Amino acid sequence: MLYAIYALFVAIAALPFLRLPARTAMLIVFFGGWMLLPVGRYPPDATDGLPWWIVGTALPSDMLVTKAWVVAVAALLWGVVFDRRRVSRWRPHWIDLPMAVWCLWPLIDGMFAATPSPSPLVACLYVTGCWGLPWLLGRIWIATTDDRLALLRAQMWAGLALVPVAIMESSVGPFVYDAIYGPHPFRTDGMERYVGYRPLGLLENGNQYGIWICLSALAALWLAFGQAEDDRGQRGLVPAAILTVMAFAAQSVGALLLLIVGLVFLVVRSRAFFKPLLAGGIAVIAVVAAAHLSGIVPLQHIARDTAFGQEVLGTMRGIGRGSFTWRISQDTKVLSAIHDAPLQGAAQWDWFRRFGTRPWGLAMLIVGQFGLIGVLLAFGAVIAPALAILWRRGAYAAWAADDEKLPLAMIVLLAMADATLNSFIYMPAILIAGAIAVRPAASARAKGGPRRSRSG
Repeated sequence: MLYAIYALFVAIAALPFLRLPARTAMLIVFFGGWMLLPVGRYPPDATDGLPWWIVGTALPSDMLVTKAWVVAVAALLWGVVFDRRRVSRWRPHWIDLPMAVWCLWPLIDGMFAATPSPSPLVACLYVTGCWGLPWLLGRIWIATTDDRLALLRAQMWAGLALVPVAIMESSVGPFVYDAIYGPHPFRTDGMERYVGYRPLGLLENGNQYGIWICLSALAALWLAFGQAEDDRGQRGLVPAAILTVMAFAAQSVGALLLLIVGLVFLVVRSRAFFKPLLAGGIAVIAVVAAAHLSGIVPLQHIARDTAFGQEVLGTMRGIGRGSFTWRISQDTKVLSAIHDAPLQGAAQWDWFRRFGTRPWGLAMLIVGQFGLIGVLLAFGAVIAPALAILWRRGAYAAWAADDEKLPLAMIVLLAMADATLNSFIYMPAILIAGAIAVRPAASARAKGGPRRSRSG
């Protein structure tokens, strides 16, 4: 049944390309597929308790036919069929190299592993479909200012399309996926919030819903305030308000904090301290990540055997944020496996199984499966274009109406930051990274200096 649904979707995906411009059709297929398709074939026992062994669709595992792969394949397939001229004009660039190497890395890495699982070729094909194809979609069809504005609007509409789900599930709990496709193993995971329930819709996890809505809200807010003096900007205030309310109603605290951080960065990027702040943030993240992976900081000992650790744990639990410390504790339990093969990883999707738990962040899962090389390629390929945009354009005004790359770059960074704690990544971030990867030739207007927003 699942494969029939996927095949039907691929066939139906041709219809938008018959009626609409290829760029518009591609965005409809990509975002629409993520909101409508089942995640994948879950094992029958996956709903018995917490299914800790199920990883997100971003990585090859025992679920190899998933919506992440099917959606990208369908969008690229019909794009090539109906828009061959644009495809033929595209040329690879050096910025594509990290993503290309990441797509090939499972094949290279698996050749040196004793018992790779899944097979290196299958893992390579899966990573290429889930990461490489969305990147390619962005590189080919999102190349101009109008394209990028259309991408921001697609993100906004992808959030607004979830309004019915938000209304229904916030009061009674997630039920839509079960009603359409059968039991969802993460239906109850974190669904109870401070008030009511966090929706799930047809996504992989409630956390994925939270970041999806928050990033849609960021896109809508930029469209509204970045074009505030235009009729379109004024009309955009309503969807921006709706999505902001939805973001707070979802009560995904981590995603909300990322949304706030993103908005603050967009506002202060014209300040003199922005670049030092950005550089300092990168340095702190690198040091913390290195310390965490090395295990040099005995977090479990501090948490269990010291008064300070107990106080921190008690505070986090008291405000309902015990999940953060719990996730960190799961990471520390599997560090010994990572230390066994730090550079190349185990080349096995379930490398964590002997510990009876797994890391809950995508970065740690990649390190265990494909090593430090893999995570640097995967995260680096997506993050580097976004950091380059923010660094080059730090002097721009808070809401530069004609600089749509800035909110897109921030969305990419926030999505990848969220993926350090969740394996359920906001997959459109990869398409967005491809869309902003190559700096266009400077126009005469750009040579005159940074552009300023008319609204300040």
